[in-house]
Amino acid sequence: MSVLTFATNDLFVVRVIKSYTTNPSRKWTNSYEFVANEAGALGDLQDLAETVTSFEQALHNTFTVLERVTVATWSADSVPYDPDVFFVEEIALPGTRDTTGELEPITTCWSVARVPTSGRLGHIFYRGVLSQADTEAPSGITVLSTPATMATLLSDSLTGSGFGDYIGITALKPLTMAMVNKTGSNVRLVTSLSSAGVSQLPVDHAWFNRTSP
Repeated sequence: MSVLTFATNDLFVVRVIKSYTTNPSRKWTNSYEFVANEAGALGDLQDLAETVTSFEQALHNTFTVLERVTVATWSADSVPYDPDVFFVEEIALPGTRDTTGELEPITTCWSVARVPTSGRLGHIFYRGVLSQADTEAPSGITVLSTPATMATLLSDSLTGSGFGDYIGITALKPLTMAMVNKTGSNVRLVTSLSSAGVSQLPVDHAWFNRTSP
């Protein structure tokens, strides 16, 4: 498997590395898994990387910088080094969502559910999205102030970026968002994404550091 050309059922991971402008040394990553529904080439993966970048820009506030995006074959980087199995794009782009109020700490995450064809839901935990204007804590537990607003943000971002074309059983692109188990032996297509509230996670949570590279 290679990022230069790929076949049906090949698996890939897209990662977006981010930081706050106020603390650029503290970085975090969100990962997305994809399965090829037809054969393709490097250009298809570059298009995917640009689409994921646009999607994340629309979600994140202007104090969050998307530093780079990587696309790799789903298996870990090879030994010895093989440049054909991944590529890196330096982007240094800020989020475009202009929020009000103080930013929530990066331990306060917006949870977005990945709805698969079967089985348990998956989750994407986004740091750098929520401000204090987005949340409240009426009983000491942080929740979304207006869940409908965040649901609309997600829907509009999927449509505006074109990322929605990579999601669903009949995805319009040659790669479909998926959930892949630890060994790669089970692949479930993601049929939709939905806003799932607020989650508190430590800065070193495993979901932010999935399979290498």
